Amino acid sequence: MSKVIFLGTGGGRVVVLNQMRKSGGFWLKLGDVNILNDPGPGSLVMVHQLGLKPRSLDAIVLSHRHIDHSNDVNVIIEAMTGGGFNPRGQLIVPSDCLDPDPVILQYVRPSVKIIEIKKGMEITLKDIKIKFPIENMHPVETYGAIYTSKSGRLGYIPDTEYFPELVNTYAGVDYLILNVVRMKTDKRIRHLNMGEAAELIDKIRPQKAILTHFGLQVLRSSPELQAKIISKKTGVEVIAAQDGMTVNLDEPKIKQWF
Repeated sequence: MSKVIFLGTGGGRVVVLNQMRKSGGFWLKLGDVNILNDPGPGSLVMVHQLGLKPRSLDAIVLSHRHIDHSNDVNVIIEAMTGGGFNPRGQLIVPSDCLDPDPVILQYVRPSVKIIEIKKGMEITLKDIKIKFPIENMHPVETYGAIYTSKSGRLGYIPDTEYFPELVNTYAGVDYLILNVVRMKTDKRIRHLNMGEAAELIDKIRPQKAILTHFGLQVLRSSPELQAKIISKKTGVEVIAAQDGMTVNLDEPKIKQWF
């Protein structure tokens, strides 16, 4: 079975720093491949609370260096490698996670294979293909990903301001995870707002879209209500992720929800 497990659905400083939602990123199980994406604060705790096994991880992926996406990366590397005594797995990160102000500590680096993300890069983990098709528009180097497995194509759009190239980049994915921090745009922050997320979903038209990484504005406006509104508007099944939620990626393919 292939599935995505949300270790935390909080985004933005107020929500993360006050732990109004947990902030551990998400775990992808694609067949027998396990990948942890964006292990923010509390990721290791949630991994164990949900009965997941860090030693089963094949890779850790950081979309970017911001602390709500990378805080637990070093301790997760240690958990994945038995404290560094059993080097294994891959760490896939933008180059600015490594230098000059690294979020990856030097002492953990020898225990894992490190791959620097480049725009358009594609790698293979067993029978899973991972492509980093485009660089997002965010204050630091940031990349989304498309995961291709027997269950279909899953796209992840992490933190970014809206730009039209996102539509063609993610066209054809079966599942789409979007980070939606805000209800209204603030150009200083450079995150998607809910209206822009709805536009992307309507144009990309995945089988299912999953909203996550909610800031305070979105929590106050009810992520579940916003998902229902977008579903009704677009005819695409849209759900709001919750902490600890598991979404099955092996459901029969359908053209639209309604």
